[in-house]
Amino acid sequence: MPAFGHYTDNLREEKEKNMELLDRLLAVGFLTGSRAFGTNREDSDYDVVYSIEDSSLVDDILGDAKRSPSDYFAGYFVKDGDKQINLIPVHPHEYLPWYLATKAMTATLKQSGIIDPIRKYSVFMGIVSLFKGTVEQRGPLSAYASVKEEIAKGF
Repeated sequence: MPAFGHYTDNLREEKEKNMELLDRLLAVGFLTGSRAFGTNREDSDYDVVYSIEDSSLVDDILGDAKRSPSDYFAGYFVKDGDKQINLIPVHPHEYLPWYLATKAMTATLKQSGIIDPIRKYSVFMGIVSLFKGTVEQRGPLSAYASVKEEIAKGF
């Protein structure tokens, strides 16, 4: 059995190495922005939110990939072939509000008629603020591990 387990581990490691950078980052965080909202253009970037508690995992995934300050509103970006990925690190207290705001924008943005990126961002951050004011604070940072599990299950 140990030899088979080792073989399985090697296959898993090889598969993980071959996964696209974006897929590996989405295993740690979640997609937000125009690609999540369904308002993207073909050349739109990919916005990935992750908790600062997962910074070491993101660093491991990125390896020596060049990181550049985002010319957007937050975080930094990396290139993955022809894809630009904006990485948005947030405090664990903000992770769930960002996720809920992303879901709210995904459900309503197309019908709202808002197309200007600055206005979309303003509305989004307003929704994040609303959720930050209503989502139960979970106390110490260790209590936020369950948030990612809840998101993975889809609530």
